[in-house]
Amino acid sequence: MAEELDVAGGLLGLFNGFEGYQTPSDGDYQRVLTEGLVVPDANVLLSLYRYNSQSRSDLLMVLERLGDRLWVPHQVVAEFWRNRETVLQDPESAGRQTLEALQKQHSLTAGVVRTWANRVALQPEALEELLTPMAGAFEGLLKSVRELVEAEAVAPAQDTNEDLVVTGLTQVLHGRVGQPPTPDRLANLVQEGLRRVTEGIPPGFKDKSKPGSQAAGDYLVWAEVVREATERRCDVLFITGDVKEDWWRQERGRTRGPRLELVEELRAASGTRLFMLRPENLLRRAKAALQVEVSPASVEDVGRVDRSVSQDSLGGWTQSAVSELLETLSFRSPVQSAAIRFAAAHHGFIDRDKVYEIGGYAEKRTLKGFTRPVTRTVQEMKDSGTLPGDAVDVLETVYDPAYSYVQASGFSVPTQLVPLIQSWSAQEEIE
Repeated sequence: MAEELDVAGGLLGLFNGFEGYQTPSDGDYQRVLTEGLVVPDANVLLSLYRYNSQSRSDLLMVLERLGDRLWVPHQVVAEFWRNRETVLQDPESAGRQTLEALQKQHSLTAGVVRTWANRVALQPEALEELLTPMAGAFEGLLKSVRELVEAEAVAPAQDTNEDLVVTGLTQVLHGRVGQPPTPDRLANLVQEGLRRVTEGIPPGFKDKSKPGSQAAGDYLVWAEVVREATERRCDVLFITGDVKEDWWRQERGRTRGPRLELVEELRAASGTRLFMLRPENLLRRAKAALQVEVSPASVEDVGRVDRSVSQDSLGGWTQSAVSELLETLSFRSPVQSAAIRFAAAHHGFIDRDKVYEIGGYAEKRTLKGFTRPVTRTVQEMKDSGTLPGDAVDVLETVYDPAYSYVQASGFSVPTQLVPLIQSWSAQEEIE
């Protein structure tokens, strides 16, 4: 009571004006889950396609239990539908890349054995005794991977009447989606969003490389959240799998809570408080706050999946960092830039013949040192602080013993960077 009187009388406390630094308590999360506005981001809805059936069911159950406290911005639904087809292809694409990598590894391993057998003049019968069980083991592994990929597929997802995610969300989100802004208001919001992206104002400035108005997508979501919270006069719990620093406050590499600017903007507009959680932490908090049964395995699965598709899984790279690298290479080393883009468009690999074709190289030229311009540029980005020191290499030399131990058979880019490279390439085509 004394603290309240002091504030009323003009004296402030430790957290007045510094609310963003206050660590939420269990009671805070209990209150916002039972009395506040709970808003899932588009990536939360889309990740329902990536979770196993139990995790998907548990998350939908939690969202449904929220009742009228659950509210979804119109922009979130728009992003869900725009990106749904791409996400539907993720399991198939990942499975195909895994199978291709395993088949390639089989060929490489068999090549190593054959090369050794030739050197030691191994009898053909003895060589066959080595290769046959290995081939059987790889074939068994490939079969198991195929079966697991097919078992986890959300099918038949192309038909929205049969899509388990769509049918589940249709029930949960009925009457809980915000109205779309008028055309004039939308135009103004996009303009403001793009301005904030340019000036580095959260949220969304990390999406600068996205094409056209898509760069303003995060701000469109945020603007709807602020407006709804102002009308309801209640605290907000924003659920997102996004880990970028234009949403979260980072201190020495650790996530401490929502950006201070966002906390202050919501407080100034509505007088209410902003909370944020990752989906796995929503499941943990909801179990006690909403009295629902959530499987510990679901919490683990949701966390694993979200980490795999978040910026944490990109080997230290972000979309803006990849864009900077490729833009720099386009001027300095255009052949290497083109090779990286070609590899990204072809399951992460480009063979030596294609490199010669792209570069217009003479047959007598070797590919020794081909990756050096890329490595040098990446190191410059690390030295400047644009990249962490442990960021993964972008272009790696691939040697196939069946071809040669000293000459590259081709070059590869990490699988996790393929979407970022493809996104940059798509933007370049638009411009």
